[in-house]
Amino acid sequence: MVETRKSSTTPEQPPSQINEQLVQQLAALSSKLNTLDSLAADVATLKGQSNQGQHGDGSYGSHDKGKTHQSGDEEHESPWWLKDPSRRHHTKMEFPKFEGGDPRGWELKAEKYFRYYRTPDDLKVDIAAMYLEGDALDLFAWLNSERTMLYWEELVKALQENYGPAEFQNLDEYLCLVKQVSTVQEYRKEFARRAARVHNWPEHCLLGVFLSGLKEELRFDVRIQKPRIVYKALSLALEYEAKIGPSKPNKESYFASTKKNLNAPWFSKEHSSLPP
Repeated sequence: MVETRKSSTTPEQPPSQINEQLVQQLAALSSKLNTLDSLAADVATLKGQSNQGQHGDGSYGSHDKGKTHQSGDEEHESPWWLKDPSRRHHTKMEFPKFEGGDPRGWELKAEKYFRYYRTPDDLKVDIAAMYLEGDALDLFAWLNSERTMLYWEELVKALQENYGPAEFQNLDEYLCLVKQVSTVQEYRKEFARRAARVHNWPEHCLLGVFLSGLKEELRFDVRIQKPRIVYKALSLALEYEAKIGPSKPNKESYFASTKKNLNAPWFSKEHSSLPP
């Protein structure tokens, strides 16, 4: 007898079940495609915002990269006054020229220029030297050949010694000798002119010098109010001056002038109302 071989194949699935599986797989693929489309839209939106932030330049990454590489060179090559973010583009200050005479006004303008542009200390002398002319330039060349000037204070001192008034040779002493000889306003001007030349004076010392220089008829009334700053003492002096009116000669100066008139050759006894 011939034995028949048993079939080992799996029974085939019905067509309805195969169609259902295909539908599920297509649905899963469709969902993944929708997700990818959504991500692509988000990326496009972000890229557009980035481009707008860079003023229409689409190479955002390359722009930053180039900027990073260039920043080091720009920082190295740019002059010192361009690195300062506080510099004012709309205003330009000219450095003053100096060729001799009283240097006080020139020094004041030069120091304002240095503060405006925040000039480093090691550049101040070099900048100022380029604006010296005539005798001032000759003086600087001579002094600088003897000893190189490195600091602005050295140049200022040299100019003051050679061009400044004689009384400015000792600025502290010159301030201490200030006296009121006219109105309080005139005294204020002279005091401010001298006080502007000294440095590191405490407020109470300036106040003491100001009070000592006032006229006697004002000094006592101002001192009794015990002002603590020069400005307050000045206000009091102006107030008392307005009350007492114009300054009158004191008793000593009046009798001294009378005695001088009595000794004058044109003055005779018959013109004198004084008893013999």
